[in-house]
Amino acid sequence: MANKFFRMMSVSLFFILLIGCSKKENTQNAASIDTSKLQTVDISGQKVFLKYKFKKNEKLRYKLTTITNSLQTIKADSLMKSTADQTLTYYFDIEIVEVDQDNVAELSINISSISFDGNINGEKNHYDSKATLSKADKDKFGEFEVIVNSPFRARVNQKGEVLEVTRIDKMVDKMIALRPEMQKMAADQKVALIKNISEGEIRPRTQLLFRELTTNEVAKDSSWQLNSPATIAVFQIENISRFKVEDFVKVGDDKAVKLSATLTSKWTGNKKGSQEGMNFLFDDPKISGGGTILFNIDKGLIIRSETSTTIEMGVQVDGKDAAQKMRHTFRKDLSTNKNIVELL
Repeated sequence: MANKFFRMMSVSLFFILLIGCSKKENTQNAASIDTSKLQTVDISGQKVFLKYKFKKNEKLRYKLTTITNSLQTIKADSLMKSTADQTLTYYFDIEIVEVDQDNVAELSINISSISFDGNINGEKNHYDSKATLSKADKDKFGEFEVIVNSPFRARVNQKGEVLEVTRIDKMVDKMIALRPEMQKMAADQKVALIKNISEGEIRPRTQLLFRELTTNEVAKDSSWQLNSPATIAVFQIENISRFKVEDFVKVGDDKAVKLSATLTSKWTGNKKGSQEGMNFLFDDPKISGGGTILFNIDKGLIIRSETSTTIEMGVQVDGKDAAQKMRHTFRKDLSTNKNIVELL
């Protein structure tokens, strides 16, 4: 069915151009930093390693703001337009539980607060996890209710890669409480649900808090790239994130590096397809993005990041309606997603 293909096109891509942060003396609050006005530090051609420096019992706090704007147009007998704008704000409280001999840290993470404001074609919605909600609102915003104040664990290495997410049992219990029909799940279904939440939701969201860095030494104008796969509609996407050292700067009493990031992509897949008597022809997917990242070299933490991703996709659907009359429909989706992570 056409709707099946349309739903696949609605997948949002959150590329991992985001950061982790901590609160320290002599370190500016990320919200107050203007990266264009930071003082350059002369390191006289030296090269440095960019590593996360996790310390046992250290406590970190992150603010993640995700702003999404989308426009959908459908042209058939007439032209229909749909707009959606939303802002999501998360507060992450993190404690470093342990750091092993390989410098892999085990983190205890709690999303202590979530707020949401959305506007879909003029219809506004608001959610605040700190407010008292009716049962209807808890059901409506169940995806937030499940994860807020449901602590979990994550293992992260010194280059910022999230290796594993565990202890999400509380989230599953809250989900079942909101959906009583799920209480009759078989054991294997519950295992599959845990894996889906862990790998499909929590791990990617946690990875947004850390920028995976290069293992090589860097100097001014050094660059590197990271490739990651994704699937959108009928396409297999290879996302290519390129990073460049723009400058070494002073933040408080610490040295920091200012990185630029750009996103491009390559795709493979059959643009044509047929299903249940309908023919589909997809346009080439267009994916781009970029932003800036500020990494504290001395503290081994990213202070601030602001990055964005734009996705544009189109598809033409040809098929007969109930009266066996041929219909031609073209749908275009344009979505921009901005992620801001700040040190608090």
